[in-house]
Amino acid sequence: MAAGTPVLPGGSNTYIKDFRSSGKLQVAFSRNPNRFALVNYSQIVPVERDAGFYLRINTEQAGRLVDGDLSEHVWPDGADRPSNNDGTEKFNFKDYRTLRYAYGFKLGQKATEQAEWDILKTEAAIHAQQAMTARTKAAVSALTNAANWDATHVKDVSTIAGNTGAWDVSTTARQDIKRSLHHADETIALDTLGAVDQSQLQLVMSPSTAKSISRAQEIVDHIKGSPDAYAQVKGGAGKFAKYGLPDRIYGYEVAIEDAVMVTSVRGAATPVRSRVMPHGVAFLMSRVGELVGENDGPNFSTLSVFVYEDMSVETKLDADHRRTNGSVVDDFAAVLTAPVSGYYFQAVAA
Repeated sequence: MAAGTPVLPGGSNTYIKDFRSSGKLQVAFSRNPNRFALVNYSQIVPVERDAGFYLRINTEQAGRLVDGDLSEHVWPDGADRPSNNDGTEKFNFKDYRTLRYAYGFKLGQKATEQAEWDILKTEAAIHAQQAMTARTKAAVSALTNAANWDATHVKDVSTIAGNTGAWDVSTTARQDIKRSLHHADETIALDTLGAVDQSQLQLVMSPSTAKSISRAQEIVDHIKGSPDAYAQVKGGAGKFAKYGLPDRIYGYEVAIEDAVMVTSVRGAATPVRSRVMPHGVAFLMSRVGELVGENDGPNFSTLSVFVYEDMSVETKLDADHRRTNGSVVDDFAAVLTAPVSGYYFQAVAA
């Protein structure tokens, strides 16, 4: 009906459509920052300065037994105490430097005053998700940089002793996935002197990688013989059923990094969306303890996020321009603080 055209009353033309008629339904997809997968496999370390050092101490001396009969440590009665001149351990200081990021927006006074919904709260939630997505991107960039890992903790899975090829084509006979995980677990256990065990390790991958390996015969047969088999048939085998994976594979907890980023500019004819974590890689990682870690004690978490300012939400009224300036501020650095407590699997799926 054109505006101003006379009509007879009836149907739904006797009232003016408004936002309230839908019950103020809002369709938005902002995710709660606490629901990002990053919080499951990384540890937040609050810091008092935006730059500093953390201490990395070698672990060898704590397990060094050169003589099988312990002769170098024997102390007979009446004899001099063993000198142990070489009994100290190496250490070094590694630096971190956080960067401050601001994810901002501006809202005109009239738009704020007349909006039928809490537009400031909505925009703050949207930009909090943007900030958390960016933090996830920084963490994934640190994880996928092979230079950040110890050389023995990065491998193309097809080169692991006994393996035939990638995980997504592994069979029950080949057991490439199981062998890879056991290889990584043993490498981590040896290099941490057993400080990190299977209960502290998570297998982290992207949704597309998870879907690829879920179709491998090895995984299909593994699920058949597991307690998750019946639930899988019913379509409810835990958190990651939609990816075809159980919550645990061979005893290792699974974590799916499912964050999504938009890499096209606003207004692009076709928005470009992609997963933050790339396809075809996986990580066996430890997060020892709670989400928020201590910064004054031993820490075997593979990935630490040093946080100087943790996603502050700010709004300020700009009276001169009659608008509100809003921002979510995050000051952090994502660092592989204990790379020997994790493992980087490359080329796990085509």
